[in-house]
Amino acid sequence: SFNFQSLLPLSFYKTLREKATFIRRDPPKPERSMPPADFFDWRTKNVISPVKAQGKCGSCWAFAATATVEAAWAIAHKEMRNLSEQTLLDCDLEDNACDGGDEDKAFRFIHRHGLAYAADLPYVAHRQNTCSITGNVTKIDVAYFLHPDEQSMIDWLVGFGPVNIGIAVTQDMRAYKGGVFTPSAEDCKNKVIGLHSLLITGYGTSDSGEKYWIVKNSWGNTWGVEHGYIYFARGINACGIEAEPIGILA
Repeated sequence: SFNFQSLLPLSFYKTLREKATFIRRDPPKPERSMPPADFFDWRTKNVISPVKAQGKCGSCWAFAATATVEAAWAIAHKEMRNLSEQTLLDCDLEDNACDGGDEDKAFRFIHRHGLAYAADLPYVAHRQNTCSITGNVTKIDVAYFLHPDEQSMIDWLVGFGPVNIGIAVTQDMRAYKGGVFTPSAEDCKNKVIGLHSLLITGYGTSDSGEKYWIVKNSWGNTWGVEHGYIYFARGINACGIEAEPIGILA
């Protein structure tokens, strides 16, 4: 179920790109022999884990980061891993667990220390008193800010893997049940209830010509469409979805 308190306050993100110290600003260009297809979705390639539920905790940053790592690892190493968001809540003390965090600090932590398996450190939706990372951990090599435009995001998505993004959540998004969600510029300014991090796994165009991103959320598998997804307007930077895209390599 969706909890209003699980969103992050608007003051939270103050342009990550400016203050980031781990995420690099020089993403590699993918080699591409042909123009991108009209439709692409990493879910068809068995590299995307099922949607999870963050619960009454402002931990979207940890869920989005973990989802990005799970996908990047599966693409690079042909192995699906169910990784632990709780690792970031308990052990990444530069971020603030259920009171929010940012992907720059999260990815730096994962690069240095790694994520435990979810089976070894299951999610409890609050910060525990001790950090206990046991068993194997999964690390990443590098994270990049992509150029903040649709084409650069598509290039990375097709060439390398899913794209980590942040949005301003409008009131209407809570009740999303299908179709291409296209919040107005006015709603993105005046009807925002908080900030949120998610993962783009693909893109397409509806029968009526509406371009969309396929976006994996962390509000459980009964919200949205296709067990926890939303089709979000593409190409108009709706609610900031194209403002700070991040790609990683594992």
